[in-house]
Amino acid sequence: MNKERIVFVSHCLLNQSVRAGESFTPLATQKLLKFFSNYPIYIYQLPCPEFLFAGKREKKTQDIWENLAGFQGFLSSLAADVQEATERILEDKKLLIIAIARSPCCSAHKIYRGKNLTKGKGLWVLELEKRLKCNIIEFDFKRVNESLERIKEFLDKTG
Repeated sequence: MNKERIVFVSHCLLNQSVRAGESFTPLATQKLLKFFSNYPIYIYQLPCPEFLFAGKREKKTQDIWENLAGFQGFLSSLAADVQEATERILEDKKLLIIAIARSPCCSAHKIYRGKNLTKGKGLWVLELEKRLKCNIIEFDFKRVNESLERIKEFLDKTG
């Protein structure tokens, strides 16, 4: 395989039990895994910083996470661990991160501040971008098929 790619997948895409508020989107994980089976890619499940830091929890906005004592340092340390653990496997592979739409930590485009959805990136995505050269595509649990189409377009274009 001369154009190897590695896909970093947000934890909740493969294990929805870590999602805030115990939300669940039926068949989203199954559709994603079936979709991935069509491509010669490596899959790396990212840790969920919110779950590791707080366990089961209700949904919080980004401004709440930003002000949570110790969370920013935790994110930085976790991102450094991911960078260290993946440096050997990345080499010349093209890296794609699949982020989560509207997530305070994992969004690539918009986050909630209070009740307002505003332009911005999630705290975890920002930390990963500091350390890894990557492309980022958002997965939206409310629009599974559209999300898969965006990933398909990227993988087809880079393959």
